[in-house]
Amino acid sequence: MRREVLWLLVSGLMALSLVLPACAPAAPPTPTAPVAPPTPAAPTAPAAPTTPTTEKPQQEAVKPAAEAPKYGGTINLVTNTDVQYIDTIFHTVASIIISPVNEELWGGDWTQGPAGGSGTNKTDWAGNYNLWHLNTGVMAESSTWTVDEAKNQGIIVYKIRPGIHYALDPKSEASRLVNGREFTPEDVIFHIKRVLTDPRAYIGRSNPELKTAEITKSAPWEVTVKVPLDALITAIDRFGDSMQFVPPEVVNKYGGQENWRNVVGTGPFILSEYVGGSTVVLNKNPNYWQKDPIGPGKGNQLPYLDTIRYLIVPDASTRQAALRTGKIDQITGIDWEDAVQIKKLAPALKEITGPGGGMLSLAMRTDTVPLADIRVRRAMLMATDFETIHKSIAEGKGKRLTRPSSYEQGYEDLYIDIDAPDMPESARENFTYNPEKAKQLLKEAGYPNGFKTTVLATSAQVDDLSIYKSMWAKVGIDLTIDVKDTGIYNSLVNSRQHPALLAVSGNPNGVFHTQPSFTGTSSTNRVIVDDPFINEKMAEVRRVAVTVGLAEAIKMTREVTKRELELALEIPGPGGLSSRFWWPWLKNYGGETSVGYFNGYWQKWVWIDQDLKKSMGY
Repeated sequence: MRREVLWLLVSGLMALSLVLPACAPAAPPTPTAPVAPPTPAAPTAPAAPTTPTTEKPQQEAVKPAAEAPKYGGTINLVTNTDVQYIDTIFHTVASIIISPVNEELWGGDWTQGPAGGSGTNKTDWAGNYNLWHLNTGVMAESSTWTVDEAKNQGIIVYKIRPGIHYALDPKSEASRLVNGREFTPEDVIFHIKRVLTDPRAYIGRSNPELKTAEITKSAPWEVTVKVPLDALITAIDRFGDSMQFVPPEVVNKYGGQENWRNVVGTGPFILSEYVGGSTVVLNKNPNYWQKDPIGPGKGNQLPYLDTIRYLIVPDASTRQAALRTGKIDQITGIDWEDAVQIKKLAPALKEITGPGGGMLSLAMRTDTVPLADIRVRRAMLMATDFETIHKSIAEGKGKRLTRPSSYEQGYEDLYIDIDAPDMPESARENFTYNPEKAKQLLKEAGYPNGFKTTVLATSAQVDDLSIYKSMWAKVGIDLTIDVKDTGIYNSLVNSRQHPALLAVSGNPNGVFHTQPSFTGTSSTNRVIVDDPFINEKMAEVRRVAVTVGLAEAIKMTREVTKRELELALEIPGPGGLSSRFWWPWLKNYGGETSVGYFNGYWQKWVWIDQDLKKSMGY
């Protein structure tokens, strides 16, 4: 439906001629190539639906007699893509397999979000946040850091929590190998060294400044990490809330847990079954260590659920039909137009709506001709009618986006709205539709008749890119959309062989201090910019974050963002609204998606009211 709205913008403007090689599956780009799982045995879980099911008439929810937590039952969820990461070293992004199984040293504090109506609501936990003041100890009871200016060194001390045991699954050879033993400081040291030395490890490749880290056992239940001072903030994030631990025995015998059958962790659930492209089944870890920290179940043993079942369903309409018919209990990432229809067809569903993250942004390579000329980059922005695009999506109720930060609760000071009082006038002009000024700038840059350029993209981005193509044609910019499958896309990006324009997804605000889009020499700096002001200020931000505090560092980063917007480095994608839906029988849930930085394990705090579900006809 979003597609239909967008096409209304360009219908009748021009006949689109796109260069489209073989189109890939509609999966968003990821920084590293996915690891293909081995072919599993025949599935025992039900296969994902392929066609919408007949929908039952909606019945009003009958309020249960008590809201006390209830143990047991299965939560049915859905994801649009197959599992891309099984071993935790391949990315900081925890998959639906990793999050419930392999835990980290610290993470988001469930009590600081909605927490079923019992939390503080200091954040909504609806993004991949890493707000230190809203974090809490997980496998480490505490994480503290100090600064030694004389040695130009940062020191982190982790007090490891005793009494945490790896889950023991008698059916798993890898689990029997670990034998349910206690998690130890030696495990922490082993895994940190692994992610810094294994050439496949994402953290080692993306953060080479951490490779000189000194990791030692400094007390019976204590691990100390020493890093260069400039790398301290990255170490706090990466070693604390971006690293899920795998037992050394699994690494030593199997090379890791690339095979799903070798997945072993300390988390609330055990991976019981993975059928590629179909289902993921996780069962309760009966020996999990954590208690419920808040609400009517405070002090109860977690988790409440017996089973998590994920259906892997690429088709959006099928996913939405599964929700409406009660085949799944919760869904996220629903565009405004689809959300309107869901509410009409299933009014009993609960919903939370917030700003959409934008379908894409276009990174402009500053080391290529003609985009090395800021006048050309500014012209491309001015040739884009952001206001018309904005009004066409969600009736203009969303946000007009800027870059590189999105608007999220807890990171409000990072985001600079186009109409913000402190937005520099030169940057505001970049986002104001002015095709005549765009033509003038192109003429001054030596392109009076425009120029030809190419954007690298995946098939999911073609519709939005077609809007830009038609608008830019008015000022003589001829855009070719080069569609590649995800693997080829990733390879070209990682090797910096992508063309002048690149359709990208944004970086999470949780790594704001590194400004990965606009600093450094890794592939995350896709515009390939090396600006002294940005580099120097962000180095200062990293020091301030660990000496003064995160709030002050965020305010300083806002000043850097103004510079980035003036330089016209990226073209933001369309905004809009995004909704999360869930059925009333999913209890203790308030729309959370990630409790901390890519910690998608909110399922350990929720329960299913099976009596309510039955009373509603499901």
